[in-house]
This record gives sequence, C-alpha cells and structure tokens, in this order.
Amino acid sequence: MARATTTTTGSDDPFEAVSDFFESSTWDLIVTLLWVAAIALWLALAVWTFQDARRRIRQPALVAACTLLGLVPFVGPLVYMFLRPPEYLADARERELEVIALEQRIDGLRCPDCDFPIESRFVACPSCLRKLKDPCVRCQEPLDPTWRICPYCETAVSPAFSPLHAERERERDRDRMAATAQDPDPDPLPQ
Repeated sequence: MARATTTTTGSDDPFEAVSDFFESSTWDLIVTLLWVAAIALWLALAVWTFQDARRRIRQPALVAACTLLGLVPFVGPLVYMFLRPPEYLADARERELEVIALEQRIDGLRCPDCDFPIESRFVACPSCLRKLKDPCVRCQEPLDPTWRICPYCETAVSPAFSPLHAERERERDRDRMAATAQDPDPDPLPQ
C-alpha cells in the first residue's frame, strides 16, 4: 500500500485569508470610512437637535442646553427626542389664534365703532347709536348692505339709494372736505 503524499502550499492555518484581510489596507480604508460616517451622523444629529429645539422652545438658554445635550454622541439626541416639547411654536401660536377666533365667534358680533356686543338683527348699536343696517321698506327687517333683495318679503333693495349708504357717502364727503380744509394748497398758482 502506497501512501499518497499531499503537499500543501503555505501554512496550515485555515483562517489565514481572513487574518490577511483584516491586516490589509482595504480593511483600514473601510474602518476609516465608517469612522467618518459615524462622526458625520453625530454632527448631523447635533445640528438637527439645535434646529428642532429652536422651532419648539422660546428660551435661548434652553435651546443652548438642548444643543449641548445633542452633542452627547447618539444618546443625547435620543434623550432630547423623549424630553422635547410636543409641538412647534408656530403650531402652538396657530392653535392659540384659532381659540381666540372661536371665542370671538362665540362671544358674538361687535359694533365696529365702540366694540359693544350686538346681535345680527340690530339695526343700530345701542351704545354709540351707529347705524349698522337699513330696515326693509316693506317688512322693516334688518338688511345686510350687500343684499339686493329682502330675504323676508322679497322686496328689491336699492343699495345706491339706501339711507345707510347715503349716510356713509355723506361721512366720506365730510372727511374729504375736512382734509382739504386742513391742507391748504401747497403750491398756489402765481398771479
């Protein structure tokens, strides 16, 4: 029986190729790129934390504290996400304005001159006596100045000849005359 001899080229270590890879310049390049990506991600998270804090927090000192928290690698932005205010400042302001508008709608209408509460059927303000609407010539229901017909009795409304329109035109004419009386002609014609 003859024994076959096998010759091996190289060492007997089966993981030599793997260890050669980890000692190569390719592995060093991969590690360097991973470090650059991790640092870029860390800086991006810090910038995101700063920008998000500015949109959510009014106090500059708290924005600075959140930014410093965001500089703690990877854990800081995660902690900030759990502790940050739930809404943006712009959203909170918009909600406040909506609440104010709803409260005004609930409070009802107000006189444009004296801000006294009025009802939609008032013809004049009970406080300052400003005429708010004209009554219909037929049924005496208050009419909106933009209506062309009375919705209660179907009488045609002529806005050009309404007393309220005429009163407003007289007020405008008085204002124009008062403005010209106070401002004499700055450039009189030479004689």
